[in-house]
Amino acid sequence: MISKFEVFISGNQKELKEERLAVKEIILGSTILRRFFDVFIFEELPARGKSPTMIYLKGVDNSDIYIGIIGNEYGIKGKDGFSATEREFRRFVKKGTQREILIFIKGKDDSRKDKYTQKFIGTIKNSYIYKRFTNVDELRTQVLNSLISHLDDKGILSELSFDETLCRKARYDAIDEKEVKDFLENRATKLKVDIPQISIKDFLTKTLKIVGKKNGEFLPTNACLLFFGKNPADYISQSEIRIARFRGTTRTEFIDSKEIKGPIYKMLDEVEAFFKRNTRLASKIVEFKRVDIPEYPYEAIREAVVNAIAHRDYTYHWAPIMVSIFNDRIEINSPGDLLPGLDIKNLEGHHATRNKIICSIFHETKDMERFGTGIGKMKRLMRTHGLSEPEFLEEGNFFVVKFYGPGDKILDLVPSIPKERQIDLRELGLKNRQIEALKMMVNQKKTFTVGQYVREFGITDKTARMDLKKLISRNLVEKVGKTKGAHFRAKAILPK
Repeated sequence: MISKFEVFISGNQKELKEERLAVKEIILGSTILRRFFDVFIFEELPARGKSPTMIYLKGVDNSDIYIGIIGNEYGIKGKDGFSATEREFRRFVKKGTQREILIFIKGKDDSRKDKYTQKFIGTIKNSYIYKRFTNVDELRTQVLNSLISHLDDKGILSELSFDETLCRKARYDAIDEKEVKDFLENRATKLKVDIPQISIKDFLTKTLKIVGKKNGEFLPTNACLLFFGKNPADYISQSEIRIARFRGTTRTEFIDSKEIKGPIYKMLDEVEAFFKRNTRLASKIVEFKRVDIPEYPYEAIREAVVNAIAHRDYTYHWAPIMVSIFNDRIEINSPGDLLPGLDIKNLEGHHATRNKIICSIFHETKDMERFGTGIGKMKRLMRTHGLSEPEFLEEGNFFVVKFYGPGDKILDLVPSIPKERQIDLRELGLKNRQIEALKMMVNQKKTFTVGQYVREFGITDKTARMDLKKLISRNLVEKVGKTKGAHFRAKAILPK
């Protein structure tokens, strides 16, 4: 486990505003660099009641790399006789020699710089390597090359992945141990094993290996926060899932939407609740059975969402997973391209991931298989449900899965519905007459008054009321109204 490097950007804020922001943008805009570095830049901090000097000096103390940008103007001197840039530089140097100092001087001619800046450059030249630049593009290139060299020198460029990285902004108390206990119970049930008789901390550090030590302190990895954090989005903003139900077949207008945050398994529960609230569940009476017909097999959708969580590129800080529900389809967009070696046309049976730790935790609860069977599972579930296989696409920097629904032909799915979604009405003690009445209510959307029921089946008023009362007691029919004009209709089926 390796934690990210903290980078402190220093330089005259007024003169070098563009350059300071350019350094920040090249770090966060590079797929490689944002995986390894976090940036401290003073002007983007929210307003606080603390002294600005104390804030940026604390930023210096917590940083591993100092990037100093020197222009022509020294800046306003403080009581100590130094500008903010030189003060930050001296503070960083004083804190130790194990940290990296990168200096970039603007322009090739120092004679045009004020005398205090010339003196500052002289101090730097005596002890530190520096580079010159003439424009912002040159600065970006030099910063990129310098930071890549830093990673090479540390020998970690090929070792670090997002999910195994220690989150230095979080402490152990960011973990919700109740989430871990729930996970252990779920794991024990699915794997048919006993709950381990060890402490939560030992389970996280020794079994899952998602908590590590740095400077004697236990810190969670990003994977730990994603699964067990109290508020993962506080540290990993891109961990949220955005889900929306749109009107029609385009993203013009949405009917319902939600930004889902929290530990992974709670997010999956919320995705399921939203999905069932915004997709159809039809029913039909076939012979002596009532068949409940969901618009989509939810297990296929869940598999796609789990895959998106497990395989997405978390270095895309601005991009959450998107789930879009339309009248005719569901789309799941996951940030990140396919890994090298994978072919969009031949994914089934091939397994590769950029987040091995996340995948291994999903394996612990059988939410993912270890053999690349997720694609095949989604296809099989859709076929079994009577629908076409999902479509897998690359759109820009996103991996997209599209599930096409039945549209107006949802009742045609009846032959594909498994037995567990079929209710044998005879086993509920219903007479043929009651089953026929229910069939008319469900299949033809017919409603009955007591009088209509009497005439339809040629029975007495008392018998009709007894029939309808039993249908209500079985939660199959509901009464609408309380007067003589009251009528009876099939009860709406709630998704399961």
